[in-house]
Amino acid sequence: MRKTREVIVKIHKLRAQAPGRPALRAVALACFAVLSAPAWAQVAEQSEVRDGSVNAEGGPRRTVLISPAISTGVLITNNGTQTPTPRSEQILEVSPGVRAIINSARAKGFFDYSLSAQYRLQGTSGDYLRNQLNTAMTFEALGDRVFVDVSGVVGDETVSAFNTQALRPVDANRSRTTNFRVSPYVRGTFGNANTYELRYGLERATTSTDERSDVNVQDISLSMASDMTGRRFGWSLFALTQETEYSLSRNTRSDQVLAGLNYAATPQLLLTLQAGTESNDVLTANRESYSITGLNADWRPSNRTRMVAGVQRRYFGNGHNVLFEHRTAATVWRYSDTRDAVNNPLDSGATLGSVYSQLENFYAGEPDPVIRAQLIQEALLARGLPADAAAFNTVLTSSATLVRAQQLSLALLGPRDAITFLLLRTTSSRLGPAPTLGDDFNLSQQIDQRSWSVNYSHRITPLTTYTLGMARLRNDGAVAGLSNRLNVFTTGLITRLGLRTTGAVQLQRSVYDQVGAPYSETAISANITHRF
Repeated sequence: MRKTREVIVKIHKLRAQAPGRPALRAVALACFAVLSAPAWAQVAEQSEVRDGSVNAEGGPRRTVLISPAISTGVLITNNGTQTPTPRSEQILEVSPGVRAIINSARAKGFFDYSLSAQYRLQGTSGDYLRNQLNTAMTFEALGDRVFVDVSGVVGDETVSAFNTQALRPVDANRSRTTNFRVSPYVRGTFGNANTYELRYGLERATTSTDERSDVNVQDISLSMASDMTGRRFGWSLFALTQETEYSLSRNTRSDQVLAGLNYAATPQLLLTLQAGTESNDVLTANRESYSITGLNADWRPSNRTRMVAGVQRRYFGNGHNVLFEHRTAATVWRYSDTRDAVNNPLDSGATLGSVYSQLENFYAGEPDPVIRAQLIQEALLARGLPADAAAFNTVLTSSATLVRAQQLSLALLGPRDAITFLLLRTTSSRLGPAPTLGDDFNLSQQIDQRSWSVNYSHRITPLTTYTLGMARLRNDGAVAGLSNRLNVFTTGLITRLGLRTTGAVQLQRSVYDQVGAPYSETAISANITHRF
C-alpha cells in the first residue's frame, strides 16, 4: 500500500505541472469547463501545501480529486430506429465531462457530470443533447453539529416496461428525469454519550413525459439511540412525518413512531427488537392506523464480511431486508433482498456506476476516499472495465408502489483478467386504490422485471485490453401478451494511445423479442477519450 501511495503522490505532482446550434454552444461551454478544471485542481493542491496539509511522505494530501475528460466517437448501425423495419444510421457524438471526489474538512462527497451531444447523419430522429449528473455531498454548516446533505440525479428512465426496450438512451420509451434532495440536520450527544439527529428533507423529482407523475416529498425525522460501547443492552427511537405530492395522483401523508431494544449477543452480533405505530392514507382515502413489529440482526464477523437480516410487519403486509457482503483478496460478493413501500418512483440514488460501486467495496481497506477513487479509476482503465455495467432501470410509475428488489453482484479482479456480474429482479405492484393514472399498472396489477449483465476483460498487452459483454432484460406482466425480451452482446478492444488518452472499438448485437414489434440491430462504434 505504501508503494501505491508513492505512485499516487508522483502522479499528483506530474498533474500539478501539466498545462492547464444550441447543442453545439452547450458542448462548447462544457468543454471550456473541462479544460479549465486542471487549473482549479492545481490551485486547490497549492492551497493545501500553504496550509500545511501534507501526508506522511512529505507530499501534498489532496482533499479534492478532479478528473475532467472529453470523448468523441462515431456509431454506425443498420437499425437506427430500432424497429421491425430497419434503417441504417451514423451517429456522431461529443461528450465532455468532469468528475470530482471531495474529502475536505467542510465538504465530503462526489460530483459527476457529463454532457453528450449526438448528431444523426441520416436523420432517423432528431439530434440529441443529454445531460447526466450524479452527485451526493455533505456540508458541515456549523461546527460538528449542523450539516446539510445535497444529492442530485439527472438522467434517463424507462417509461413503460411493455413498450420497446433498448440500451441506447435515445428512444421513444425514455424520459429525461431529475431528482434533487436537500436535507439539513442537527446531530449531537446527550446524557451518557447517547446520540440524536433531527433532520428535515425536501425532495423534488420531475420527468419530461406527461404520462408519469412529478413528485414532491417533505419529511421531518428524529432519531435517538443509546451508546452501546461495552454494553449488552441499549435502546433506539425513531419518529417520522412525511408528505408526498403527486402531479397525477392524490397526495398522501405518513406518520411513524418506532422504538427498538438492542441486545449485543456478541461483539460481532447485534439484535434489535422493534415495535411502534404508523398512520397514513396510502391504502385508503382516509387515514388509518397500523401497528409495527420487527426483528433485525446485524452480524459482522470480520471487517471483510457483513450480514444483515430483518423482518417487519407493516401496513402493506410483511417487509424484509437482507444484505450479505464479503470480499477476499481478489473478489467482492454482494447480495441484497428488500420488500418495502416506495413513495417516490423517481428516487434513484446517486452513484458513480454499478461497477465503480463494486470496486469501491474491493478497495474498502483504503480509508482515504481520494486515494481510493484513484485506485478504482486505475483499475477500471487497466482492465478495460466500464464504470457502469449495462444495467436496466426500473419503470416510471405515478403513485406509491410495493416493490421487492433482489440484487446479486460479483467482481473478480486478476492480474490480467477481470469479471463483473450483476443480476437484478424487481416485482412491483400499486399500493392503494387503482385510479386510471395511465401507467403500466392500468395494464397489469403486477410487473416483473429481470435483468443480468456480465463483463469480461483480458489484458492482451500492457496497453491493450479485449472486452466481452452480455446483457439480458425480460419484462412480464400478469396479463397474457405483456412480455418482452432484449439480449445484447458486445465485444471490443481498448488501447492506451497516450498517458491520458484511450481509444476503443466495439461491436454490438441486439435482439429484441416482442409480439408485433421485434427488432434486431448490429452496430459498430469507435471513440477516443482524453483525460486531463
